[in-house]
Order: sequence, then C-alpha cells, then structure tokens
Amino acid sequence: MSIKMWLFPILGAVTLSLFSCASDRNSKKAAHELVTQCDSCHRIDSKISSIAPSLDGMPESYIVEQLNNFRQSRRGTDPTDAVTRKMSQQAKALSDEQVSLIGDYYSRRPRQLSNESVVGDLENGKQLYKEQCEGCHSSMLGRYFTKSPRITHLRGPYLLAQLNQFSKGSRLVMDDSKHKEKMVAVAKKLSDREQSNIVAFIKEHYTD
Repeated sequence: MSIKMWLFPILGAVTLSLFSCASDRNSKKAAHELVTQCDSCHRIDSKISSIAPSLDGMPESYIVEQLNNFRQSRRGTDPTDAVTRKMSQQAKALSDEQVSLIGDYYSRRPRQLSNESVVGDLENGKQLYKEQCEGCHSSMLGRYFTKSPRITHLRGPYLLAQLNQFSKGSRLVMDDSKHKEKMVAVAKKLSDREQSNIVAFIKEHYTD
C-alpha cells in the first residue's frame, strides 16, 4: 500500500472530526444566542416585568410541546392577553431545530424557585390542591404517568394566569389526553377566588 493510500483514511477521519467539532461549536453558539433572547423574560432574575415562567429545569419534552402549542395557535390566542400573544408570535418564528435547541438547553439547567405569590385563603387552597392538583403535579409517579410538569417553583402570578386561561378555554393542546382534558375540566370548575387560593397555598407551603 502506498503512503498516499494509507494517509487518505486518516485525513478523512481528521476532516470529519474537525467538521463535527465546528458543527458542535456552531450549534452551541446558536443555542446560546437563542436562549439569551429567551432569558430576557424567562430567567428567574429577569429585570423585565413579566409573568413569564422560569424554564430552567423544565423537561425538554414539555418545553418543546408548549412551544409547538404556541406555534399551532393552541396557546396565545386570547385577545385580552398581550403577553401570550407576543409569545405566540415569537414561537411561530422558530424552526423545529431551534425549538429542540431551546428545550435541550433549559432542561439541563437546575430548577429555580420563585417566592412570588398571590393573595388567597390558605386553608381553602390546601384542600383544593390536595383534592385536584397534588396527584398529578407533586407526585413523582403522577408526573410520570400524566406528563404533568412541576409547578410549585413557578411565579404565583404566572400559575394564576394559567389557571385562568385553562378555565376560559384559551389554553389548548396539540395532543389531547384524559389528563389534559382533566386539567381543563378542573380549572373550569374553580372560581377566580379558588384559583387564587390554590396558588397562595402552593407558594406558601412548597419550596421545590
């Protein structure tokens, strides 16, 4: 075998390795630039006045699902809610690859706790949360089987806004399931005061 023939496979492997490294660096740079924009609203210490949730530590599949809900106008359609309508516009400008990058990036960060709460009756909120919410959102098995996210670390005003959207039918999903249907059904049964009571209890008693 000639030296040239011997060198070709090695050079090819080196070239592929360099290309892979460059591609990886480009991917990380693209993710960083994307998330820098998202962080302006979605970091726990965001300086912008917003009820946007902290995405740190959220499951990748959940983030991707919600971004796709926005892209498919399943969320962000309430004419009285300028914040989620703006989020919907931003999500629709994302490609599938960008959605995946965002989901992967935030899922790798540690979850951050917000102490921001709302006013409510803690005793009533405790009873309602135990009956309606705890099984899906605070139980490891419940979250596994229902695909429900952790919510106790999120901002109180954000949680309240989501309950309100579910109750009005302005927060929908791409893939229906009995658990998601239950979320909508439960929210529709709650009065505005009961929704506040649940959130007030969550923020008073949970620290995860």
